Amino acid sequence: MSSVPVRSPHSYQTLVLNADGRPLKLWPLSLIPASDAVVAQLRDRIISVESWEGAYFRSESLSVPVPKVAMLRHYAPISGEPTFCRRSILLRDRYRCQYCGERFPSEALTFDHVIPRSKGGKTVWTNILTACLGCNGAKGSQDARHSGRKGVAGSFRPLKQPRRPTAAELLRAGLEFLPNEVRLNWGDFLYWGTELEP
Repeated sequence: MSSVPVRSPHSYQTLVLNADGRPLKLWPLSLIPASDAVVAQLRDRIISVESWEGAYFRSESLSVPVPKVAMLRHYAPISGEPTFCRRSILLRDRYRCQYCGERFPSEALTFDHVIPRSKGGKTVWTNILTACLGCNGAKGSQDARHSGRKGVAGSFRPLKQPRRPTAAELLRAGLEFLPNEVRLNWGDFLYWGTELEP
């Protein structure tokens, strides 16, 4: 008879929701070690919403279910403005080279200045696109073109013009790229605020 290995309660993670029921962050997801969640729960900072089945932190005098989902007792204000950073640009462009149209892992993507820095282009939302190494190297210090076919390697016409995304757009993009394990474990708590398709 084979025995199933017992998982340590310290190996679990807890999804942290704001007091309004939405995750604090989606990309990366607001997960913390379950042991930290129990400490916050004992300090009355969070409320456990759901626990991992059959998992407990135990001491001589206490047995606490391992929280799977926890909610802050007090609302934490979240900035409505997206942060101008690599992660946000990759999400805005959906990990896709904006010149050839192919999707790549993050390490195979660079940032291209639509108006090159050598010609006065700034590093701002409206001048940065994701580009694969091949397209970025071939484009070099040329300006992006505004004619020709979009999504064709070597045409250097962007799929779309770069712009500042809204926080909601980045939220939707973040949901697209969550691993299946995350969707299975916490999916019920991640999609409450997204619009339903008609």
